[in-house]
Amino acid sequence: MKKWISILLLVCLVMVLPAIAAAEGDSAIKQHATGDEVALIQRRLRDLGYLNYRPTGKFSDMTVQAVKKFQTQSGISPDGQVGEDTYQALFSDDAKRAPINPSVKKISGPAYSGAVQEKGELLSWENIDPLIPVETQFSVQDLNTGKTLNLIRTGGNNCAYVATPSSVDYNTYRSIFGGDDTWEHRAVLVSVDGHTYAASLFGMPTGGDDLYGSGMAGHTFLYFNNSKTDVSGLPDEEHIQAVLRAGQ
Repeated sequence: MKKWISILLLVCLVMVLPAIAAAEGDSAIKQHATGDEVALIQRRLRDLGYLNYRPTGKFSDMTVQAVKKFQTQSGISPDGQVGEDTYQALFSDDAKRAPINPSVKKISGPAYSGAVQEKGELLSWENIDPLIPVETQFSVQDLNTGKTLNLIRTGGNNCAYVATPSSVDYNTYRSIFGGDDTWEHRAVLVSVDGHTYAASLFGMPTGGDDLYGSGMAGHTFLYFNNSKTDVSGLPDEEHIQAVLRAGQ
């Protein structure tokens, strides 16, 4: 009897071990996964233009489709899962951005008018950061139109998260970007304590709570020289170019 029990246990072990090994070897992040790592992937996909909603931390159907689109652009077999190859490609410095959909009208703010001749100092983010602690309000001027608005810093580690403190400021923000939310990166001048710094303002708020009752849903992003995304500490080439246009 003991012999048969031992044989039965051995058979069960032989059947179970391959399944355990397969599970341990399958480290891909896939549909129905949840947690901070999923939110990190979603933020990166949004940053690259493959997602147009706030990170939820849930690997849903839309995230699967976004991953597949990224994989196709990157020459990776589109299985909708974030395995090692996809993860490395997604968070590399030369990650492929989503192509512009020709059926979607690209919104762009007014072109350069020549009204602003001034340029800003290309002070690095490491030096700017302590000058504008959270809840600091400061003035921002659009380099192209000359329009000025106020922004308040709400957070951010590698760049500044900012929001408009009033409806007047939010309406000015929207007019700078052509009257609607857009993925445009706008060259701006930031005035702090009598000094002017080159920066880049993003035209797409994150969505969420209206922090100051101004009409802006959530916050947007303000980049300075050497700023990077808070997704993984990677540079954003479009922001870099906008900062350089505003700098001297």
